[in-house]
Amino acid sequence: MAASPKPQRRTVRYWLLQLHLWIGLTLLLPLVMMGVTGAVLVYAHDIEHLLGQGEPDVRTVGEWRSPAELIEAAKAATTDPGRIPIAVRWPTELGEPAAVRLSRPGMANERPQFRGQQGSGQQQDGQAQGRVPTQSPFAGSLQILIDPVSLQIVETQQAMTGWVRFFHDLHGHLFIPGGLGRELVGWLGVALLVLGCSGLYLWWPRPGQWKAAFVVRRKAKGLRLNRELHGAVGIWSLAIFMLVNFTGVYLAFPQQISAAVNSVWPGRDMRAAMFQARVEPMRGTPPMGVDEAVELAKTRVPDARFLNAFLSIRPDQAMRIGFVRPGHETGAPVITVIIDPYRKAVIDVFDPRTMTTGETIVAWQRGLHYGLGLGGIYKFLVFVSGVIIPVFAVTGFLMWWIKRRNRRVGEKAKQAILAAAAAAKAAD
Repeated sequence: MAASPKPQRRTVRYWLLQLHLWIGLTLLLPLVMMGVTGAVLVYAHDIEHLLGQGEPDVRTVGEWRSPAELIEAAKAATTDPGRIPIAVRWPTELGEPAAVRLSRPGMANERPQFRGQQGSGQQQDGQAQGRVPTQSPFAGSLQILIDPVSLQIVETQQAMTGWVRFFHDLHGHLFIPGGLGRELVGWLGVALLVLGCSGLYLWWPRPGQWKAAFVVRRKAKGLRLNRELHGAVGIWSLAIFMLVNFTGVYLAFPQQISAAVNSVWPGRDMRAAMFQARVEPMRGTPPMGVDEAVELAKTRVPDARFLNAFLSIRPDQAMRIGFVRPGHETGAPVITVIIDPYRKAVIDVFDPRTMTTGETIVAWQRGLHYGLGLGGIYKFLVFVSGVIIPVFAVTGFLMWWIKRRNRRVGEKAKQAILAAAAAAKAAD
C-alpha cells in the first residue's frame, strides 16, 4: 500500500496571503467607499468653487476690522437674538471673507468648525477629542461670512450642507450617530494598514527580479496583468497610502494614538490642555473681551498675526486664540494661546516652533489626512491615495476570480482524464 503524501507545510507567506485576500474580499465595498469619498473630500471645496458654491470673494480694500467688530456685525445680522457667538476668524488671505460662528443656546459646548478649514488643529470636533458629543457641533449653528473691511454681510451658511456634508458624514462616521460610526471607520483604517503591511511582504521580489517588480509590462495580460498592476501601484504609493490611513486611524482613536506616540517621544497632552482648559470665575470681575484677549495673546507671539478665536461659552472655560506666521499654509498646525479671561493671564502657549517631536507628530495628523499644510503636490498625493483603493479592489478581485476559475478548469480536466482512464481500464 502506497504511503499517503505528507501535507504541505503552510508558511508565513501563505497565512499572510490568506489574511490579505480575505480582508480585501470581505471589506471590498466599504474600503472602496472610503477611498472614493476621501478622494472627493480632498478637493471638495475646490469643486464647490468651480460650481459656484464656495465662499464668495470680497473686494473691499482697507484695514481688516477687529474680531469684536466682526462679532457685533454678525449678531446684528441674525434674526435670532438667542444665538451665541462661539468663534471668529479673520480671512486666511486677501479676497476671502471673515467668518463668525453663532450657535443656539445649549449647542455651544461642542467645538465649532469653520467651513473650508477642517484641517486646522484648532477646529477639531468633539468626537475627534476622544469624547462622544450629544449632538453634532454643526447642528443648528450658523456661519456668518463678513467683508472684513466694510463689515457687510456676504453670506449666511449652515456649518456644512449639501453634497459635501453627505460625503463628509459618509466618510467620517458612515451616518451612524455617536462614537460607533467613527470607531467603525477607524477599524476600516486599521484594515487598510494591515493590507498595506501584508501587501509589502507579499510583493517583496526574489533576487534578480527587483526591476520587474516596479513596472507593468506591456505584454502582460490576464492574471499577470492584474498581479503586476496590483503590485506596481501598491509599491509606488505605499508611503502615502500608509501615512493617510494612519492619520485616519488617529482621527478615530486620538487618545490611544497620542498615548502611543508620547510613549516613544514624550510630550504634553495637547488635546487635553487645549480643549479641556478650565478657569475659575472671579466674583464681580467680568471676563475680558475678545479684542483685549487677542492683544494679550499677541504679546507672547509678536511675530504672528491673528487667525481665529474660540470664545468662552461657559464661565469656567478658557479662551483660545490662534495665530499664524507669514508663509503659513492652511491646515498646518497654528499657534494657540490659552487665555484666562478673568485674571487676564496667559495659561499656556502651543507653538509649532517649540513643540517636541511627539507633539509635532500629533499636531500634524489632521493636516496630513486632509491633504493640507504641505502644498498642492502633497494634496494631490492624498487624493491619489484614495483613488488607488478601487484599483486595488478591482485587480485583487480579478486575481482571485481568475485563479478560482483556472482551478475549476484544471479540476474538471483532471476529472475528465481520470474518467477516461477508468473507462479505458474497464474496457480492458
